[in-house]
Amino acid sequence: MQDYTQHDKTLALLGIYQCAKLVHDLASSGQTDERAFAASLQSVFVDNPSDTLNVYGDSTDNLQLGIATLLGQMRSDIAVEQRNLQITRYALNLMILAKKLLQQGTGLQNIGRILETAKAQQSHFGPLHENVLATLARAYTENVSNLQPRIMVSGHHTHLSNQRTANKIRALLLAGIRSALLWYQLGGSRWNLIWSRKQYLKAAKALQNPYWKPQQPAQDITPEAKTAATEDSTPHDDTNKPKGE
Repeated sequence: MQDYTQHDKTLALLGIYQCAKLVHDLASSGQTDERAFAASLQSVFVDNPSDTLNVYGDSTDNLQLGIATLLGQMRSDIAVEQRNLQITRYALNLMILAKKLLQQGTGLQNIGRILETAKAQQSHFGPLHENVLATLARAYTENVSNLQPRIMVSGHHTHLSNQRTANKIRALLLAGIRSALLWYQLGGSRWNLIWSRKQYLKAAKALQNPYWKPQQPAQDITPEAKTAATEDSTPHDDTNKPKGE
């Protein structure tokens, strides 16, 4: 992968925002876009891509949720009160955590070893089997959860206390970090995002499919009115101990 362009950086940024949106949707409703979910998780296993789009299944259709999310969060004609600050916070924290993993080094090596286990599970059980999700969640828990800022995922208590949903959320956080690492590799930075916001928006708009609609499967579990905030979405890890970001 060489000669990185604004197009490449935008694809990786879309990957970050897509994961942030998927996490938010799972935590709040128990539902999420099926195609986006599968593409985001599969990006974790692409370690030798032919180009940037190859990371996301060689199709911009796999990133349409990320496109819609980024445009909704970053366009200047969208009122601040209409933006979801939780999604923006998730995306920003994923960028920060990815940078810390790069500086640390050992965490990425450990994640790589766990991903080899997940790959073997995919071959045996299928790409989105519960065992695969649990292994991806473990990779995040063991190597990212101890870093600051610790991501606090807010949503319905019923969803956050569902172990399968918790594993999905942590797996998506890992996928978001993968996209953030790619973004840095392609020349992205938080300062670059500020100064090049219009270029990112223009590139994202060019990739948008006006006929796209979310693909939502059945809920993992019926939602309740009660809400909760839990660290990294898993109720077994200091659920009742709020931590600052």
